[in-house]
Amino acid sequence: MQSAALAAWEQQAAPAAGRVQSGGRHPPAGLVLAIPRLGLRRYIPEGANLAQLRRYGAGRITWTALPDRTGIVGIAGHRTTYGAPFFRLNKLVQGDFILIDYAGKRFTYIVTDRHVLRPERSEVLQGSPGQRGVALVTCTPAYSAAYRLVILGRLREVSPI
Repeated sequence: MQSAALAAWEQQAAPAAGRVQSGGRHPPAGLVLAIPRLGLRRYIPEGANLAQLRRYGAGRITWTALPDRTGIVGIAGHRTTYGAPFFRLNKLVQGDFILIDYAGKRFTYIVTDRHVLRPERSEVLQGSPGQRGVALVTCTPAYSAAYRLVILGRLREVSPI
C-alpha cells in the first residue's frame, strides 16, 4: 500500500506542483516525508485518524500547519505496527535532517529537540507565533502506548523540487 501511494504521489506531484486552487491554497493531497538518518521515505496522507494510520502507517495531524504555512507540521506515525514507519524515530539527534516534499517544494528541517509526553499533552504541536517547524509523534517506549515521543525540528530551508 505504501509503495503504491508513494508512486501515485510522485506521478501527480510534478504536473500538480504549479497548480493552485482558487483562493491561492494548494490542495492538501498529502506530502512525502524523508529522514536520511533512518533511510525513511514515506507518503504521508492528510489525516492521522485510525483508518489513515492503519492504511498508511502515518498521517498529517489535520489541525496542525501545512509546510508552506507558519506553525508546526504535525505528523503521527506507528512505531511497531502498520509498517512501523517511526520504529527508529528515537535514533534521531540534534542536527539531523527531516525533509518534506509538498506543493512542488522541499522543506528542510533540522532536529532541535525531543520530548516524552503523556498522550493528552499536545501543546508542543502548537508552537509559538511566527515559528515554522515539524513535530514527528509516535508511541514510546516501543510496544507501549503509555507515552508519546515527539521529535521537533525547525525550518532551515525551502527549495524547489
